[in-house]
Amino acid sequence: MRNRITGAITVSLLATIIFVPAAPAQRGQRGNNPPAGPPHDPHDLSGIWLQRGGAGGPMSEWSKEPLPFTPAGLAKFNANKPGKGPRAVVPAKGNEPLSDANVPGLLRTLVYARPFQIIPLADKIVQIFEWDRIWREIWVDGRKVPEDPDPRFYGYSAGRWEGDTLIVDTVGLDPRLWMDEWGTPFSDDLRVEERWRRLDRDNMELTLTITDPKTFTRPWVTDTKRFRLQPKGSPNGELLEVIFTPMDEKDFNQKIRDVSNGVTKK
Repeated sequence: MRNRITGAITVSLLATIIFVPAAPAQRGQRGNNPPAGPPHDPHDLSGIWLQRGGAGGPMSEWSKEPLPFTPAGLAKFNANKPGKGPRAVVPAKGNEPLSDANVPGLLRTLVYARPFQIIPLADKIVQIFEWDRIWREIWVDGRKVPEDPDPRFYGYSAGRWEGDTLIVDTVGLDPRLWMDEWGTPFSDDLRVEERWRRLDRDNMELTLTITDPKTFTRPWVTDTKRFRLQPKGSPNGELLEVIFTPMDEKDFNQKIRDVSNGVTKK
């Protein structure tokens, strides 16, 4: 299993090295509305879910529209040097947080085509992500999010039901990470409102409202992301162990990434 997962990671990262920055159209692809499935309890979000498009597919962006950056937000955006997209630099010369095997964080994980599992409990909803095998808590016991929490890679989240929609307030996201793989920044003032809605047994959708006055001039709403339930026994019906470790990342960078990009480190 270790060799299989490591090989998959290496192939993915090799694709990053030879990426030609001409894929904004791919980023902006809008999926068709999902086919209707059998009815189900809209308050039961349990199961393994995968963003429509398949496991290991390209990461999608949160919005196809230009983002309303403040001058400070735009400066941070321009300072970020991703290895993909229209602003791509060769990975060895970029500042992509993942290049040092850092965790992707909540926003980047939610928009990536890897499965996650939702497990409802009495006082919280647990969300387990296949990417880095991280688990997250959404408290549904009536509490509010703290006003000034310590930074966390996956934030501090509290949820509540409004009709058939689970509304999750998330704060405290660590601003050293990116919102996506194209270098979109955020600050320690970021507040995220997630709106999860199960359409039927097999389909669920998510939209976010992003509020960050240091980075954006106004709140903005993301495009809708759609997820499909993965049945037991299907290829994605169980979560794999997909973990980027510093030892593997260092070995890959020294033997493949840096050499391929003409970078020699003494």
